[in-house]
Amino acid sequence: MTRFSSRPNRSNGINSRVTTGFIATFAAFALLATSGCDDKHIGRPCCLDSSCGADAGPPIPTNVAVNSEALECPSRVCLLPNQQVMTDTGPFCTDTCGSDDDCAGGEKRTDTSANSTDKRCRTGFVCRVVVPNLMNTALSCQKVCTCSDFIGNSDATPMGC
Repeated sequence: MTRFSSRPNRSNGINSRVTTGFIATFAAFALLATSGCDDKHIGRPCCLDSSCGADAGPPIPTNVAVNSEALECPSRVCLLPNQQVMTDTGPFCTDTCGSDDDCAGGEKRTDTSANSTDKRCRTGFVCRVVVPNLMNTALSCQKVCTCSDFIGNSDATPMGC
């Protein structure tokens, strides 16, 4: 004869609660781990002006250009740094940073030939102050991810910062 009890099996109830708790805890940690790692698309080509379709011409080596309303950038910031080294690299999406590690994984040029239409950064990104205090922008004197093509090995901070 088979007996049926209305009482739950104590061991099965405990094991299922432990398993459910473990799964919920693991899911919460996985969510937290991925939520802080959003792709900021550092290095994505962007436009410095509202035309966005027009060729802006060659970069001006003595001026910093910032578009803080660039819709193609998750941070909304498009940057063309002051050139300390001549390069054909164009404007790119950037964001604030605390160290070079924050800039790792930026989008770089895939074709390194001299006649490439790809104007993304060749050498990678570093965290530097490149926007002087005179720019009247929120990024003045703040560290941002910038392309090493523009600054070479320099760690110089703009005057006024």
